[in-house]
Amino acid sequence: MKNYEFDSVIIGAGHNALVLAGYLAKSGLKVAVLERTAFIGGGAGTFPSPFHPGFVHEYHSQFHRNIPNLPWYKDLELDQYGLEYIYPEVNNGMPLSDGRCLIVHADPNITKKSIERFSKKDAESYFKIYHEYADMGRKIWFVRDYSPPIPPDEEHDLMKKSKVGREFLELNRKSAYEMVHELFENEALRAFYLFLFSVRGYLPVPTVKNTGFAIVAMTVMGNKAMMPRGGARQLTHALSLMVARHGGVIFPATEVGEIIIRNGRAAGVETSDGRKFMAKKCVVSSVDPTQTFLQFIGEKHLDSAIVEGIKNYKYGISGKSFGVLFALHAGSHEAPNYTASKWDPMINQAFNTCVGYESPEEVLDHLTGVIEGKPAENIGIQCCCPTLFDPTRAPKGKHVLLAWQFAPYSIKDAGPEEWDKIKHEYLDKVLARWAEYAPNLAPKGKNIIYKFPETPPDTERHLINMREGDFHVGALIPEQLGFNRPLPQVSGYKAPIDRLFLTGAGTHPGGNITGAPGYNAAQVVIRDLGMEVWWNPPDPRKVWAELD
Repeated sequence: MKNYEFDSVIIGAGHNALVLAGYLAKSGLKVAVLERTAFIGGGAGTFPSPFHPGFVHEYHSQFHRNIPNLPWYKDLELDQYGLEYIYPEVNNGMPLSDGRCLIVHADPNITKKSIERFSKKDAESYFKIYHEYADMGRKIWFVRDYSPPIPPDEEHDLMKKSKVGREFLELNRKSAYEMVHELFENEALRAFYLFLFSVRGYLPVPTVKNTGFAIVAMTVMGNKAMMPRGGARQLTHALSLMVARHGGVIFPATEVGEIIIRNGRAAGVETSDGRKFMAKKCVVSSVDPTQTFLQFIGEKHLDSAIVEGIKNYKYGISGKSFGVLFALHAGSHEAPNYTASKWDPMINQAFNTCVGYESPEEVLDHLTGVIEGKPAENIGIQCCCPTLFDPTRAPKGKHVLLAWQFAPYSIKDAGPEEWDKIKHEYLDKVLARWAEYAPNLAPKGKNIIYKFPETPPDTERHLINMREGDFHVGALIPEQLGFNRPLPQVSGYKAPIDRLFLTGAGTHPGGNITGAPGYNAAQVVIRDLGMEVWWNPPDPRKVWAELD
């Protein structure tokens, strides 16, 4: 069996692993990336319809926020590799059952006018938050996500030294639920922002304390959803081309069996078919903590406290965090035509659409039911028709439909396998709910060409990293956030074994298409190897010490 030798071997080829590989390769290291499946990209994956040729679907990733403006996109020069992001102007929409609708536009002035039709006071509040808190978002929220985490006590002490830091702490001390009630008076707008908060997968329910600033962040960043032309996989294709251009090699269909540890140091990786990929400088795992520590490293190489911590690491609803979804995928002759388009035609051009939530209590009821293992009866969904903006995803004149809703991985008193029995019936319920707002999507109408479901167990089957269907690869709960992710003992992208590093959604700041875990891990690896960091990552200690 052939053996290989590289400077760095990276396990997994999700977008964070490829971001990291790009930085290492551009730094002059000879890099290998090993991917278990035949497809690279992990959650950033676009797949053809299993029913009709020409239609393509996103199984895990649809809404990419502000990607072309992120530091790794620029540092790795991804615009050189044919990657093009589409920025829909009508970024978010929320049709209501009474025929009205809310619009969040790329232009905040247009958003303000939409909100004014509901509440002039709320429109002014939105506009004030959007402009006045943008700087706080950049200097605190962004810097925190795009830096290796620092201990919570140290972070808190740094924040207390400045006026803006203290204001951030005060805002964040509240719950998201409290914050929407403090900022807005209109029930629909409150529900809309709790929806935007929840679809990012934060915490069990929006009533949890220390989530308040997320509402401010959703206001500032809530109109930045984008999509790559051709599908999410175009992002990882561009990253793979960049890695290859700088000498890196990607090995698909290469399943890792174990990390080779010699004299207390990570020396390489052995695959399940017996090949060895030796690493002269380092090994990095981007897969979930359970696989990394308990399967690839093994308990014999680990402290008992770490083993216990990883065994108790929580995913999905077992961690009471909403990174678990039921999906409707469909092809149609026509795009959704909302009843609310008579109130504002822009609703038919909304990219990210919230359907079925019209008060904060409806959001809470849904999320509480999910924790209890109950698929929602009063269904609230996140909807999208990507072909409105990118016609390459369907045959000419046809459309692709996507609807996501929070769902339990395991159904109460029946287990996860119950989904296989009820998924088609539940699929029709989700589509019928959407059709209450867009009547041309009626399940028995002639518009729908085909449809199929994706349950939380289906997600886990498709990507084993996403245990319990958790697209965050670990619940976003306080004990697994920031410095604690995945455990305090292995914080900051370093495993407890020399020259073994971590990245991916199981590390800070978690899932979604941000590239932040890969970006942050890159500087840790390069510095640990004694090499020069040629890019300019933010230093939270310096940035926060200089706040006014």
